[in-house]
Amino acid sequence: MTEKIFPLEYKGLKIDPVIFTQGFVPACNIGICGGECCDWGVYMDRDFKDVLTKFEKEIQDVMDENQIKDSSEWYEKDIEVDSDFPSGFAIGTETYTTKSGNEQCVFKDSNGFCSIQVMAMKNNMHKWAVKPKYCIMYPLTIVDNILTYDEEHSAKLHYCGINHEDNFVQTVFDAMKEELIFVLGIDCYNFLNDYYEKNYKSLNKKPHLPRHDEHHQIIKISEIKRLDIANQKKDNIFHKKNLKEYE
Repeated sequence: MTEKIFPLEYKGLKIDPVIFTQGFVPACNIGICGGECCDWGVYMDRDFKDVLTKFEKEIQDVMDENQIKDSSEWYEKDIEVDSDFPSGFAIGTETYTTKSGNEQCVFKDSNGFCSIQVMAMKNNMHKWAVKPKYCIMYPLTIVDNILTYDEEHSAKLHYCGINHEDNFVQTVFDAMKEELIFVLGIDCYNFLNDYYEKNYKSLNKKPHLPRHDEHHQIIKISEIKRLDIANQKKDNIFHKKNLKEYE
């Protein structure tokens, strides 16, 4: 089997061209999807746990009555060896089951919002100041030092997922400008954007977008998710591995 070649790199980070062509929705919309991408939790650098520990009380204060407030139950016990993380190790956030039967990240509240992000904004911090980086970056991820699109996880999502082209209006690269700048820095973003402009936009290369029917209606995700709860639980570990922390 021929190894895939990635012609573009930034300071050693390989770039998968799929990020310039994969379609995406207008924007993340919790009102439509209920924060479905947060249901499997996330892997973050082992040492990032210390960052969250500094804000433990503040996070607990914004959690709702159904969330687990005991911080000893926020993280998985096993630590994974993973070279994509700065320390060389990764730790996963735990999940819990809501009263409606949905399994989701321990930091996701009943409204679909991230308690870490809610806490930051309530305390006049940047919204992503202490949020795990790959929560910020989704649906982009870094696997084996390659910036790419998280296709496996995306396949399970009912609004922005890869199988819902009818909802796409732009590329994932266009959609993730703010996130890319925050995580990888303005210099990296400008490098990627220059390549995108020259090799895709300037040549009128079409992203993977559908033709839209003006009568198209988006089905509320909560109605669909009830059918997937059982399968979702089985897939938790597999999909969490695809969400990685990169610093």
